[in-house]
Amino acid sequence: MIKFFRKIRQNLLSEGKTGKYLKYAIGEIILVVIGILIALQINNWNETRQTKKVEKEILNVLLEDLNSAKAYSSQYINSEQNYLDVIQTVLHNDSIKTILNNNGRTIEYFNKAFWDFEIKIPVINTYSDLKNAGKIAIVQNDSIRDRLSILEANIYNLDKLIQDRMNVHQIRIDEICVENVNFLQLLKFKMPDYNISLGTQNDYIQIMAQPKVRNLMGIKAVLTNEALGYRKNLHNEIVSIIQLIKTELNESQN
Repeated sequence: MIKFFRKIRQNLLSEGKTGKYLKYAIGEIILVVIGILIALQINNWNETRQTKKVEKEILNVLLEDLNSAKAYSSQYINSEQNYLDVIQTVLHNDSIKTILNNNGRTIEYFNKAFWDFEIKIPVINTYSDLKNAGKIAIVQNDSIRDRLSILEANIYNLDKLIQDRMNVHQIRIDEICVENVNFLQLLKFKMPDYNISLGTQNDYIQIMAQPKVRNLMGIKAVLTNEALGYRKNLHNEIVSIIQLIKTELNESQN
């Protein structure tokens, strides 16, 4: 093809047809430019198709990760609500008498009330990996990227709240187990095979009548309720992003 064009140019020059030669040369340049533009367009199209393919793969993995986080989030919310219910039960004069009728249930309730709290939070590994690798821009949908940023902030805030609650618990709430109860009775519930002398039984009615104990448990109730609210907000954010990604994947298939 190149030899063919070269021969035409040589013929035009040898025949002295300079005007026609210039027109031909311009036309040849235009054809070359068009060829380059077509090649660039094809290359861009291939790159766009490849980017879309990678984006779809990332969104599918992210969706799987978020669905897993959603399931764990539901568990943590239920756990947090359970702890809050237990605290409210032991703080109420009537309901505490009900659980005292069952020794096993009594120890379970007060072990949770004095000692336990939920510390786990949902983890979205795919988003963290994308962000750390600087590849979050592969997700083209602005709404999804914005909501992922909000989700990250919510996870951070929840984690900070849980750390603060843990510090308060270790500094103040644990005083109940040290100063006001025979903790060995509660320890036996956690470690039934642990061979120890349990000592005196706990009088939970008398323990819960003490203002200091009631105040500390009230503080724990407030912190637990606040954590529950953060968890519900985070859960709703996870659900919203899942719906956004599903919509994006469905539209990409059409």
